[in-house]
Amino acid sequence: MGEDYEVEKEKTLLLEKIKKPYSVVKPTKFCSSNKEITWDGLPGDKTCAGETLYKRAIVRGDAVAVGSSVLVEMDDSDDVSPIYFVEYMFENSDGRKMVHGRLMLRGLQTVLGTSANDREVFLTNDCLVFDLGDVKQTVVMDIRLTPWGYQHRKTNANNDKIDRARAEERRRRRLPLEYYCRSLYWPERGAFFCLSTNTMGLGSGVCQSCKMKETQKEKEIFKVNKSKTTFSLKGAEYSVKDFVYLRPHYFAADGKAMDTSKSRKNARLKPFVVCHLLEIELSKSYKLADPESTKVKVRRFFRPDDISP
Repeated sequence: MGEDYEVEKEKTLLLEKIKKPYSVVKPTKFCSSNKEITWDGLPGDKTCAGETLYKRAIVRGDAVAVGSSVLVEMDDSDDVSPIYFVEYMFENSDGRKMVHGRLMLRGLQTVLGTSANDREVFLTNDCLVFDLGDVKQTVVMDIRLTPWGYQHRKTNANNDKIDRARAEERRRRRLPLEYYCRSLYWPERGAFFCLSTNTMGLGSGVCQSCKMKETQKEKEIFKVNKSKTTFSLKGAEYSVKDFVYLRPHYFAADGKAMDTSKSRKNARLKPFVVCHLLEIELSKSYKLADPESTKVKVRRFFRPDDISP
C-alpha cells in the first residue's frame, strides 16, 4: 500500500506541474567543488567551437556517461526534476564541465496523460546545455526498440508481461524506479516516432535534434536563385511553371474574398485559387531577396462556381 501511495502521489504532483514548460526553467546551481566533479578518461575530439569532448564524468560519486540519462535540479525546488538524455559532454573555454542533453518527458506530460505507464518516458527534440554540477542523480534508463508486425505480437506481449512482473517485484522490494524509452514524442507533428538509436548519444559534439532544427531553419529562409526561376518560402520550393494555390482575396475586387458557395454552412468560405506560376519579379531597390518586395506573375484558373451565375 505504501508503494502504491507513493506512485499515486508522484502522478498527482506531475499533473500539478505539467503546465510549466521545462524549456524555460533554468537549472539551479549546486555548491559543488571541482574535486566533486571530474572527468573520467582521456579527452576525445573537439566540437566545432573547439571545446574538448569527454565520454564519462564522476559527479559527486556517480558516474555520468554519454548515452545515459540524468535528473537535473531546477530553480523551482517544488518542480519534479526533469530527465535529460546525455548527447555529449564537453569542457568550455572557461574550464566549466558542460552537458548537452535532450529532454525526456514522463508519460503524464504527454498527450497520453494518466493512461501512460509511469515507467515509460519519451525523448523530445527540446535540448538544453547545462553544467555537470546541475546533475542531481543518474537514472536507470533502458532504450528499447520494439519490433512491429503481426508476427511479433506474441513475443512483444510476453516481453511486456515479464517486464511488468519485474517492475512489480522491484516496487515490493522498494528498489529505485527503472525507466524505459521506446519513442520520440513530437507534439508539433502530433505523433510518436520510432527512436533513431544510430544517431543518439554518440558523444561526437553533434546533436541530431539541433542539426535538424538548423536545417529546417535554413529551409525557412526566403531565397531566390540567380536565374530567377525558383524561390523557397517557409520550407517549400517553388519554380516557374509550377501550379500553386493562392488566397482568394488577391483576386477580389474590394480586397475581400467573395462567397461563391451555395451552402449556407460554408457561407463565409471561399476555396483557394489555382494558378500557374509564370515569372518571378525582384524589386531593383532591394539588394537581397525579400518576400515583401518579391512579386510573382501567375495565370489564374477558374472553377465552375467562379463563372456560373
